[in-house]
Amino acid sequence: MSIKRSVGLAGLTPQRWLGVGLVWLGIIAVFCGLYVVARGVVLDEIRHHAKGVAIAVAAGIDAEDLNRIHTPEDMETPEFKRIQAFLDRVSKQNVDVQYIYTMRRSLQPDATITDYVFIVDESPRDRDGDGIISEEEMSEEPGEPYDASSWPKLVEAWYRPTADPRIQPDPPYPDLISGYAPIRDAEGQTVGIVGVDIIAETVYGKLFGIQAAFAVVVLLFIVLITKVVSLHYRQQESFEKATQLGIELAERNELLKVTNEELAEHNRRMEQDLKLAQSVQLGFLPNEFPRQDRLQFDKFYLTSDLLGGDLFDVFSLDHDHVAIYMADVSGHGVSAALISGLLKMAVASVRGQRSSSMGDALRSALYEPDRVLHSLNDMLLKEIPECDFITMIYAVLDVKSNHLRIANAGHPFPICYQPSTRDLELWTIPSGPALGLIDDQDYPLSDKELKTGNRILFYTDGLTEAMSRENEEFGEERLLTLVKENGQLEPMAILDVIRTAVYAHRNGEPVSDDFSMLIAEIR
Repeated sequence: MSIKRSVGLAGLTPQRWLGVGLVWLGIIAVFCGLYVVARGVVLDEIRHHAKGVAIAVAAGIDAEDLNRIHTPEDMETPEFKRIQAFLDRVSKQNVDVQYIYTMRRSLQPDATITDYVFIVDESPRDRDGDGIISEEEMSEEPGEPYDASSWPKLVEAWYRPTADPRIQPDPPYPDLISGYAPIRDAEGQTVGIVGVDIIAETVYGKLFGIQAAFAVVVLLFIVLITKVVSLHYRQQESFEKATQLGIELAERNELLKVTNEELAEHNRRMEQDLKLAQSVQLGFLPNEFPRQDRLQFDKFYLTSDLLGGDLFDVFSLDHDHVAIYMADVSGHGVSAALISGLLKMAVASVRGQRSSSMGDALRSALYEPDRVLHSLNDMLLKEIPECDFITMIYAVLDVKSNHLRIANAGHPFPICYQPSTRDLELWTIPSGPALGLIDDQDYPLSDKELKTGNRILFYTDGLTEAMSRENEEFGEERLLTLVKENGQLEPMAILDVIRTAVYAHRNGEPVSDDFSMLIAEIR
C-alpha cells in the first residue's frame, strides 16, 4: 500500500482541498438559509400568539370601565381592580407572556398619534424569582406617558390587531416582541389598546432547539461529505476498490428507488386520507335547514388547506326554537380541523342526550346561549392545547315571536339588514374572551327583536382579514358597504356578491385563513 493511499485526505492536492472547502461552504450556506426560514416561521407563530392573546383580552375588557380610569387616584376604583385582576389571570395562564397592559392615546392638546398613556397595567410581580420587585417588574400607573414613535405597530393597533415584526429593545424593560389589539366601545370606536409582550429570552429559548438541531445536521453533513470526497479520490487509485464502491452505489440506488416508490405510495394514501377527512368535515356543516316556512338560510365555506377550523350549524331545539352557532378555531389545517370536530361532537352529544334528569338538564342548557359558551369553555380548557383557542357566537331564535337571544366569545359581530327600510346594523353585542383561554368565564347574554325580512349575516374573521397583493385587509367597512348596497337581494345572491368581492380584493393572493358565511332571512 502506498503512502498516499494510507493517509487519505492528507494526500489531497491544494486544488482538491479547495473543492472540498467549497462543498463545505455550500452546505453551510444551504442550512443557514433553511435556518433563516425556520426562524421566521417560529417568530411568525410567536407574533400570531401574542396578537391572538391581545385580541382575546381586548374582547374581555369593558370599554366603559376603561373610560373611567385616567389618574393614579383611579387605581382604587372597582373598574381598575376588575381590569387588573383580569389581566393578571390571563398573564398567569399564558406562560410565554411577560407583560399585559392597556393604553390609550394621550388627551393632551399638543399630543400626536404616537403619544400614549398607560391605563391599567398588570400587578407588580417578581418574575425572575429573586425576591425583589425591580424597575422592569413594576406596574405603570394610569396616565403615565409612553412615546410610541419607535413602535409603529403599536400606533397601528388603534385601528386593527397587529404585532411587531421583530424583537426590539424597550428600556427599562428587556428586549421583546409584542402583539396588540384595539378595545372598542358599543359604537365600535376605539377607546384603548391591549399590549401583550413576549420577551426575547422566551423567543430565543424556542429558537435554541432549532439552532442545536441545525448545528448537528450541518456537522453530520460536513462529516458525510468529507467521507464521500475521501472515498472518491481513493477510488481513482484502486480499480478494484472503485468496482466495489460502484456495486455498493448501485445497491443503494436500488434501495433509494424502492424507498421513493414507497414514499410516493405513502403520499398518495395520505392525500386520499386527507380528502376523506375533508369530506367528513364538510359533513359537519348543515345540508338542510330547519323551519323553512319561517326561515331561509344560505352558507359559504372556504378553507386555506384541505382541512379548516371554521364550523357552523343550525338545528331545531323544538318546534318553536332554532339554535344557530358559528365558530373559528385559531390557525388552520389538520390541528384546527380536529379541534373543530371536538367542538361539533361536544354540541352534538348534548343534543343527543336521551330523556333523563341529566339529559333534560343538558338539553335545556342549549336554550341559554350564555350557559352553552360557559360550559364549552370549561370543557375546551381541558381538551385543547394551551396555545389554541376558539371564537364562537351562539344564538337561539324563537320563530313565533322573532325574539333572538345571543352570546359571543370573541367572535366578529353579526350584521343585520332590513330590506324594506334599507337599515343596516352591526350588532356590537357585549363579548367575553375566546373559548379555551380563561377558566370559569361568564359570557354576557343579549336580546334582539327581529322583523320579517331581516337578513342576519354571521361570518368568520378570515373574510375581513383577507389580504391583497398590497398587504391590505379586506376589512369590516368594505363588508358593511357590500351588505348595505346588496342587502335587498336573495340570501345566496348576497353571499355571492361578498365572495366575488373578496376574490377580487385578493387578486390571486393565496388564501391565508379559512372563512365562512352563514345568512338567515326571517320570513
